[in-house]
Parts: sequence; C-alpha cells; structure tokens
Amino acid sequence: MFRRLRVRLTVVCAFVTSVILIGMAVTSFQISAYQLRQRADESFANDLSAILSHLGGQRVLDHTWLSQTEAGGLLLCIEDAGQPLLYRGSWTAPFRQEVSGRVKQTALDRFGFDADKPPDTQLHPRTLTFSYADPVLGTCHAAVASVPIPGGWVSLALVKPKAPEQAQTARLSWAFTGLSAAAVLLLSVFWWFFVKFAIRPVEESRRRQMEFVSAASHELRAPLAVIGTSASVMRRAGPEQADRFARTISQECSRMSRLVDDMLMLASADNSSWSVQKEETDLETLLLDAAEWFEPAAAEKHIHISVSLPEQTLPRCRCDQQRIRQVLSVLVDNAVSYAGEGGRVVLSAGWKRGWFSIRVSDNGPGIPDGEKARVFDRFYRADRARSGREHYGLGLSIAREIAALHRGRLTVGDTPGGGATFTLSLPGGNAES
Repeated sequence: MFRRLRVRLTVVCAFVTSVILIGMAVTSFQISAYQLRQRADESFANDLSAILSHLGGQRVLDHTWLSQTEAGGLLLCIEDAGQPLLYRGSWTAPFRQEVSGRVKQTALDRFGFDADKPPDTQLHPRTLTFSYADPVLGTCHAAVASVPIPGGWVSLALVKPKAPEQAQTARLSWAFTGLSAAAVLLLSVFWWFFVKFAIRPVEESRRRQMEFVSAASHELRAPLAVIGTSASVMRRAGPEQADRFARTISQECSRMSRLVDDMLMLASADNSSWSVQKEETDLETLLLDAAEWFEPAAAEKHIHISVSLPEQTLPRCRCDQQRIRQVLSVLVDNAVSYAGEGGRVVLSAGWKRGWFSIRVSDNGPGIPDGEKARVFDRFYRADRARSGREHYGLGLSIAREIAALHRGRLTVGDTPGGGATFTLSLPGGNAES
C-alpha cells in the first residue's frame, strides 16, 4: 500500500514541479531569444548608421574601408549613377550585385521604396530597414537607402545574414532543453526519496498502530480466557469454589479495566488531546508522598524505600502535579516490583542549570544496554526477570508521554552496583525560589 502511495505521490509531485520548471524554462528561453534578436537588430542598425555617416562626408570612397566594412559579415553594395562600386570584399562582385538587385526589388514590391530614386534633400538620406528572406543567404537583415554625398548621391543596399544569430538561438534552445530534461530527472529522483522520508512517519505510525492493536488483543485475551473458564466452572462448583472463582473473575475484570484505561490514555496522547494544568509544586513533598504510598507493598517484599534530598531546598517547579504523581507512581511501582526480595529503592531529586531531575533507582537485575531504547515502547517488557502479570508494558510509555507533555524527558540508565535508574528531567525556567 505504501509503495503504491509513494509511486503516486512521486509522479504527482514530479509532474507538477516539472510543469512549473518547464514553464519557467520556456519563458526564460523566450526572453533570452528576444534579447538576442534585439541585440542583433541594434548591431545592424549601428552598422547602417555608421555607413551612412561615413558616406555622407566622403566625395571619394576608400576601397580599404569598404573591404573592412564587409569583413564584419555584411554584404554592402553601393551604386553611383546606376554603376556599382567594385572592390575586393567578402563577396564577389556579381553575387553582391545579384543580392542587391533582389533586395531593392523586394523593398519596391513590399514597401514601395525605390532605392534608385534620389533623396528628397541633400541633408538626410532616405532609408528603409526590413527582414528579408534570400534564396541563397536565408533570412537576413536588410536595408536600402539613397544617400546624398558631396557632389551627388549614391544608392545603398546592405544585407546581413541572420545565420549566426539563428545558430546561437538554436544552441540556446538545446541548452535549455538539456538543462530542463536533467532538472526533471533530478526532480523525479529527489521526489522519490523525499516522499519516502515524508511518508515514513505515517508508515511508522501505522506499524505501531498495528503492533498496538495486536499487543492489546493479546493482553486482553488472557483475562478474558480466565473469566470465561471461571464462569464455566462456577456452574458446576460448590458454594466455596464458586466464591473463589467469583473473586478470580473480579480480579481479572480489574486488570482489564486498568489495561483499557492505560490504552485510552495513550490514545489521548496520540490524538494530542492531553492537557496539563500547571501549578507551583513542591517536588520534595511529591517524593516523600510516593515513598509513603509504596511503603506497605515494599515492606511485604522486605524492600527498603528511602528518599535522598539535597541540603538546600529545591525551587518550586511549575508542573501538573497530578501527572507528575502518575509518573512517580509508575517508576516506583516498577522499582518495587523488580528490585527483588530484600532489595532497596532510592528516590532522589536535584536542581542544576535550570533543570529539575527526579531519579528512581533500584538494585534489581537491571536492563541490558541493547534493550534500554525499547523499554518505553508500548507493551514491551525487557525480559522475564522484569515482567509480571500486573505489568502490561504501558506504564513507562505513559510516563514518557507525560514527560514530553511538560517539554521534559524520561531516560533510563544503570544503577552503580547493579539495577536500573530512571531519570525524569523537567525544565525549570518558570521556577521560583
């Protein structure tokens, strides 16, 4: 399911971004091509202006200047009284005159401009610039003019092929096409891996949900089986046995009720519907109360509970007192359950660098290093030595969620000499002395 989702999201994201990218590339290419045409038009206009300016001040035209002018990719044909000026240039004289004739005829046919007609005044030339498609040279810039010179006038035909400009535009087009194709490919690869990471939390959430449902079903199945068996036997049992089976059913119903309450609490945490009611709290009092609560249970197992407090009074912590009591209850209950006969449990608290720390240590079998990261997982039990019928593996998950709700953290480490130490760290930025 998630692979199909990954493929679909990749295709959609890659398509949308590719369309946007290609649109931007096409727009950029059009702008670049337009600017290229503008520069070519301006260059041709400047060439024409320089030629006209030079002709206007010359009685005799220098053949060297004519050759140098035509060497810049221009075809220049000048006629004086219908006779073309002959000079050595980039083109042969017959070809130059042939092209000049076609250009002048095009100007006459399309625009009614007769370049062989004298200018209206001796001050300004008559000029016409246009785009021209030559059968030999291809598409060209073209200009015709009748130019007054000292002592008379000359007709001018100026042609510049657009082939270099078109070649540059083609190279630009291929460059944009190649870059766009490479960008689309890279975007597709990027989205393939990005979508993988994006849906990973969803995939992980679904996996955890399935594991949660499977584990919850397994945990509920055991008390239900006991209840069913006890109810079946009660029908055939005597009064004394029936009373014993009734107590068993009652105990298993209580276990199921606690399990359901824990699961509902975790479901609320997952839905972010949990809330905290912060108030000024004396952590020292909480630790003393927690030790008192579990003193009877510890005494039955000959476990010694002690509270270690710093010499200086701790600042008051702004937290949800009931939630922190719940965390302490989980931690102390685990410590008493797993400390072993004749063991010890130590509750301590401290304040350092703006953080409160509450520690619950036991001298039980401890938790292997490879399993410390998993003890906060739901329905997880480290090993048989630290498991029991009264512990479903939800308490530490709930405690961690409460710590996170306070922007704190719950960690586990080793007790010196053996055992496990759980540390609840709470921010004390709002603490008052």
